[in-house]
Amino acid sequence: MKLPELRIGNYFEIQSAYEETGSIEKITEIGKKQVHTEGKWVRLDDLISISITEEILLHIGFTQFNWLKDSSVFECSYFKCRLDDNGVNLFCDNLKNIKPVKHLHELQNLYFDLTGEELAIDFNYIKSLKIQTA
Repeated sequence: MKLPELRIGNYFEIQSAYEETGSIEKITEIGKKQVHTEGKWVRLDDLISISITEEILLHIGFTQFNWLKDSSVFECSYFKCRLDDNGVNLFCDNLKNIKPVKHLHELQNLYFDLTGEELAIDFNYIKSLKIQTA
């Protein structure tokens, strides 16, 4: 993980040497070599990206196309995307790709860059997911 890829509010799984499974946490502060999450500083090497799933897309406000129920095309008020094994490919109404993203923090950052707004994400919901990690 590289420091410039991170923003306050990004979600990651935090892997601890003392725990078998990691916990999902939100970045609250960014230092020079560490990030702060829920009362503790974490090394960048301990951040595990959260892969985007259909469940996450639906939770954060995307909806599946009504006329393409058997596809993996979703939309929000600003753009559309296609979910596949490689992540999410965002595109506009003219069908030109904006940028492919694979992880939740990348989608959070791109959404903010394009709209100036944060994705509406319920922290407790994300923590409760049985997620796939990268």
